[in-house]
Amino acid sequence: MMKSRFLLSTVAAAAIAGGIAMQTTPAAAVSFVSTQATGEQSTSSLIGLKVENSTGENLGDINYLVINDSGAVSTVVIGVGGFLGVAEKNVGVPYADISITTNKDGKRVAVLSATKENLTAAPAYVWTEKSTMDTIKEGASDLADRAKKAATDATEKAKEMVNEPATKQ
Repeated sequence: MMKSRFLLSTVAAAAIAGGIAMQTTPAAAVSFVSTQATGEQSTSSLIGLKVENSTGENLGDINYLVINDSGAVSTVVIGVGGFLGVAEKNVGVPYADISITTNKDGKRVAVLSATKENLTAAPAYVWTEKSTMDTIKEGASDLADRAKKAATDATEKAKEMVNEPATKQ
């Protein structure tokens, strides 16, 4: 194994030094998009958007957008109830069921044909995957638990050492 690595690196170095062109696999062609197309919306322009019904009743705000395997937004997760995010419940509705428009005050809103009661009675949206933030929180919690255990162990060890009679030499 060591000889084959040495041989391979020697051949590569010789090829480079000798000016021999080494064959490489070309990168796949990538297309680039330079601007937003008409009718497209950025997710950041939708997250936090107020959701109202057709009578102007405030139903909540858009908390998340769920993207399917094709890359299209399939579900809008709306935060309903609560106050400033506390005791808020996430409810999922199909993206096709909302429309983005301007309300009577000239503000951009999402409109959903529902009532507050409909959304309050709806089941909470359940995530089946962990977000990066959830993974980080779990890791931090695990580290905190291990640090607490290490501190407890160190405290117990220190107590034992203090309570041990001094040995005479």
